[in-house]
Amino acid sequence: MKPLAAALFAFPALALAQGAVIIEVDDDTLLPGQSTTVTLSAQWTDYAMCCVFTDLVASTGDAGWSDLALIAPMDGPGTSEGMLAPLGVDDIIAGQLNFPPGSFPPPPNPQPFWRATYTAPDDVIAPFDVDLTTETSLFEVYVERGTQETRDLLPGLVEGSATIRVIPAPASVTVLALGLIANRRRR
Repeated sequence: MKPLAAALFAFPALALAQGAVIIEVDDDTLLPGQSTTVTLSAQWTDYAMCCVFTDLVASTGDAGWSDLALIAPMDGPGTSEGMLAPLGVDDIIAGQLNFPPGSFPPPPNPQPFWRATYTAPDDVIAPFDVDLTTETSLFEVYVERGTQETRDLLPGLVEGSATIRVIPAPASVTVLALGLIANRRRR
């Protein structure tokens, strides 16, 4: 079986999908106070990305997020790096113009369009996961070079997901364990 066919057989959703939002995490395991970069990318069929409108939903809400930024060339007119919200980051609007039509060569695919920093809290006493997912409401591509025609790939879009694991620092675990032992001895 050819590698592409094997991959499509192993992941049937990819065979049907025409587009996807991908979440990449530079370091998926953090100690208290450590940071990592989270990047959103778009993957598509056709010529080039036009625009994507998505939210990044984090199981820890807006805590720990900073440095929200769009990545060129997806930082065109009318775009927004989003805003912190109770469920994570809302209203990320990324897009580029194809004007004059066909004026740029096809960009890399997948194409990064948004980046932010997540910093683990300083007071971690038990391990926890920061589950990340996207909720996309617009995902359009330019159909071919030399045209402004776009196509909606939202139906069948594969949403992104990733997890950041936050673990206590080894010294804090030891201090916690010693405190529990001392507390038991006093009883």
